[in-house]
Amino acid sequence: MKNWKNIFQKSKGSGEGPLRGFVGAAEWMKGNVEDDKVLPLFQKPFRTRVQEGWEHFLKEEGKLRQLMDSKADSQVMMEQLTALLDPIFDKVSAEVGAHGGKYDLVLTLEGDWQRLFPLTYFQKQAPKEVLERWNIFVGRQAQAQDMSEYGINMGGDSVYAKDIRAWTRWTEQEAKVSIYCEKLVLLLKDREGAAYWIAYAMLDYALGELAEMKYIGELEILEAPCEEPALTLEELLPHIMDKLSMGRDELSDPQRYCQLYTAYRMEPDKNAPGLHRDIFVGSSCFVPMLNEFWNGENRMIDAFHKDGIAAGYFCYPLAGFSEENKGERILDFRENAAAQIESLAGSDGFVYTGGAAGADYGYLDFIAWDFKAVLDAAVSVFEKSGIEWAAFHSFRQGVEGVMLCEKKL
Repeated sequence: MKNWKNIFQKSKGSGEGPLRGFVGAAEWMKGNVEDDKVLPLFQKPFRTRVQEGWEHFLKEEGKLRQLMDSKADSQVMMEQLTALLDPIFDKVSAEVGAHGGKYDLVLTLEGDWQRLFPLTYFQKQAPKEVLERWNIFVGRQAQAQDMSEYGINMGGDSVYAKDIRAWTRWTEQEAKVSIYCEKLVLLLKDREGAAYWIAYAMLDYALGELAEMKYIGELEILEAPCEEPALTLEELLPHIMDKLSMGRDELSDPQRYCQLYTAYRMEPDKNAPGLHRDIFVGSSCFVPMLNEFWNGENRMIDAFHKDGIAAGYFCYPLAGFSEENKGERILDFRENAAAQIESLAGSDGFVYTGGAAGADYGYLDFIAWDFKAVLDAAVSVFEKSGIEWAAFHSFRQGVEGVMLCEKKL
């Protein structure tokens, strides 16, 4: 594990031990390419990008509204929308529309859970002046009106909701959906990808994209209809609401999906000692990121870094926790530390995503919209906590951790 003494070429202070020469996170020496994946401090963090991006949007969105009002060419409108969002996101998918006297900006996930937290953060930071004219949505929304005449055209192939029949098979809170549509069957032979894209898009507009991603575990296009009674696409949303005992607003609320925690248990790997190898119990509201980390994949963390977002965990020893009610004490410590870090760094700079307890170490998982502010807050909190030491590690395999603070002996 690296420490601040090894990272910084210039030092301040004269302490002893691994933190000799420690300097605050804000003094990280920009341009240290070798360590930018170890300690990803960005010249322009996501918090700043979003603030500046909404200011830019507010100044320029009138041009997009004029194009929409005049029913301009869709390509021209998409170019204007891209110009509004490109300063914020390295990669983003979005759609625009209008209803109820307001304009709609729909930020789509395209089946990728990595986009949920940044898009929800961006939505939450929208200025009131923008919201006077625009509805900002995360995920395609379920159609509120009659869907029977709703259709999608792709490369000359048109499919309508009225032509689709659906059947569901449930395993706990996840469904396999089988659909039959004669036009999609014809597409399957030569353009299978297009057939499934249309099918998923139709489900997005029937259920809402977030509900489709979370609760539809598998989608199958049948070559012949089932004998059992079928559901229309209009009937599918009430069916799922009934099965899950949830309302329409719950199923479409991105904040709820950001706060869905999953508890997990693991078998500590005694043959591979080190950080994150000793875990036996934990919980997370961002399981896809954990799965990629454990599998040695870096796609999500790479995408985060391109947008100025850091994600990782703080680690600290558990040897000092008394055995009486140890599990409860460990959980209380982690949640209290997360609350204090959020208070110092700001709720618009830090989000707590869970954590874990291991045989030797405790872990506090997070996403940082402003990593410098989060590191400074974490150092302040952990130095006052009484623990022996605290370190940071990115949700990236193949890099070292960084010692943040160590108790002076």
